[in-house]
Amino acid sequence: MENATYSPAPAPLPAPPAKPGKGLAVTALVLGIVAFALCWVPVLNNLFLFVGIAGLGFAVAALVVASKRRAPKGMPIAGLILSVLSIIGVFATQALYSAAIDSVVESIEDGSDGVVAATEEEQEEAGTQSLAIGNSAEIGEYTVTVTGVNLNANEQVLAENQFNEPPAGQYVLVDMAVVYNGAEEGDPWIDLSTEFAGSDARQYSTTTCSAVSPNPAHEVPTLTNGGAGDYSVCFDVPAEAVNDAKVLVKTSFSFKDDRVYWAAQ
Repeated sequence: MENATYSPAPAPLPAPPAKPGKGLAVTALVLGIVAFALCWVPVLNNLFLFVGIAGLGFAVAALVVASKRRAPKGMPIAGLILSVLSIIGVFATQALYSAAIDSVVESIEDGSDGVVAATEEEQEEAGTQSLAIGNSAEIGEYTVTVTGVNLNANEQVLAENQFNEPPAGQYVLVDMAVVYNGAEEGDPWIDLSTEFAGSDARQYSTTTCSAVSPNPAHEVPTLTNGGAGDYSVCFDVPAEAVNDAKVLVKTSFSFKDDRVYWAAQ
């Protein structure tokens, strides 16, 4: 038997050369996707601004190479678009966050003295939906009654404590009675917030009054279902704000807009 002869195996074909510019296009696309996906994240978007700029640079370079080599431009164009959108997104979100922070700071500064401007909706509600003194309303887990309003309580407040100082405007005392209707326990001085809606389109909180007032709210004991208490809240408001003023009582911590106005006179 004759020996069979075999021809040598053919040498493997060389790998095709890498397409020029494809690495740049892939890099541009990846950077564009990452930057666009995270450009809205606070603080981190400062970092991804530079990622977007880098993606833009790679995309431009990939487009130049693709134009010279007449290669497909879909990938670098996609990277270019995503990078540009991410850069725009960074500046847009930065402007949005800055505006939100400025609004919060302005609100804090505006209310730091216990006085805030009433909105048009609040003024309209106070003017058209206020109860008369002595009427009751359900607010949160409480039945609340404004039993009296002393619009010029200077003498009464000053007589309460020898260390009480004269008001910047004039003291106003609001007398309130509450009944707790909840299933657990309630502290009205925590659960309810009382404000004085002045005729000057501003709302005054109890922090405007630093004096020791008669029958303060924090002396009302913790109430159980059916428990009742009465107390007074004090305000220091400008004299010109008391005419046609309203008393606003609302829940301190609630997702519901439980709020009721009473006419102060």
